[in-house]
Amino acid sequence: MKKVSLKIKLTLLYTIFILVVVGTVLGILFSLSGREILASTKMSLERRVEESLEEIEMQDRKKLLAMHPYKITQGKDGYWRTYIIDDEKRKLIRKKNKNDIEDTIVEYYKLQEETSFMCWFDSWKQKQIRYEVADNTVARYERDYRRFFAGTDFEKSDIRKLTEEDITAFMIHTIKKLDLKEKAGNALWGYISGVFKHARICRFIQENPCEYVEKKAYSRFYNRNHKSSEQRTINDNDLKLLLAELHRSQEAKPQYIPSYAVELAIYTGMRIGELSGLRWENVYRDKGYILINSSEKYNEKTKCWYMAETKTGKERRFPISDEIRLLLDRVKKAEMKYGYVGEFVFQNENGRVNTRSIAHCIRYRCKKAGIEEKCIHAVRRTFNSKMKLAGASSAVAASLLGHSERINENNYTYDISQMEYKKEIVSEVSKINAK
Repeated sequence: MKKVSLKIKLTLLYTIFILVVVGTVLGILFSLSGREILASTKMSLERRVEESLEEIEMQDRKKLLAMHPYKITQGKDGYWRTYIIDDEKRKLIRKKNKNDIEDTIVEYYKLQEETSFMCWFDSWKQKQIRYEVADNTVARYERDYRRFFAGTDFEKSDIRKLTEEDITAFMIHTIKKLDLKEKAGNALWGYISGVFKHARICRFIQENPCEYVEKKAYSRFYNRNHKSSEQRTINDNDLKLLLAELHRSQEAKPQYIPSYAVELAIYTGMRIGELSGLRWENVYRDKGYILINSSEKYNEKTKCWYMAETKTGKERRFPISDEIRLLLDRVKKAEMKYGYVGEFVFQNENGRVNTRSIAHCIRYRCKKAGIEEKCIHAVRRTFNSKMKLAGASSAVAASLLGHSERINENNYTYDISQMEYKKEIVSEVSKINAK
């Protein structure tokens, strides 16, 4: 092997040295360049954020100035003038330049917003969200706010200055304007009292004026035109016609599954969501009961249907009667014939039958039967009233429907006895009186 000459060795070492130096320099330059790029990017982003914030602030400023009801004028002395409301009185403000007077107006309305009922309603709502209330509940808060408070003087009012007289006047005005029934009025009062209680807990107000408001001062203005028993339930004759129509439709079109769900509602009084959410695994034929523990619900925020627990969060057992057993047999037969058998009791070619399909079915079948259109809830009230007429105790009726006894008695129990029965009662009383 030939020996490498000293000249070549030195050349190689020199080349390597130069490469190392060049590499180091390039590395340093690249590092500096990278840092400069990062720094430049950071500065650019910060500038954009600042510009966005400035734009938002400017828009808010324009919005607040647009709210100002009084003209901004410049006098002969060069001063700019306008008015603001202070302690329910008009107060003159004067500044050397227009920008200063606009700043005063903006700060005034910002303070108004921070003390307004609107601001504290939002604070109360955020508190409920922290308590992990359901999305649908939050959506209802927002919907009711638009209905009751949006655009009113009450929402802009400083809650520190609102008195029990102001609250009572607003309750009366809103009840009359919207023609509210007691249930809606109770919701309205719940929001107002909740907001003031929240502000009191937060030590923003020293005293809660709602504590001095008397219910009777506004409750007499409620719309008392309640639906009659006949309107909220289904009489025996119409119920027979509806059942006959359901059976006719099932024979003619056995693959139309929603009709079976409506029939089961007649036999059980189940909620419409519970019908949609009923699974075969919860039908215990050998033990003689149906386990009701789930319900279809709609998320107003995500606009999606989903399965959840029942309305009360409690499961209940419902006994299987002969009519229910035969109905379930017909459902199973129809679903097996058309290939619909799956997890849920009521399924079709599209999967689980949803509440909208069931709701449409009962309205359509009522129409076809020639009777007044009813909803599943009317069927539910009817079932409960029939149980009470048959002698069921309040506790038994409430447990079968998944209610508290108070709710069941107040909202679901109606006099559905037939006129012939009432005539018999009256005749018996007359006989007693004649003795």
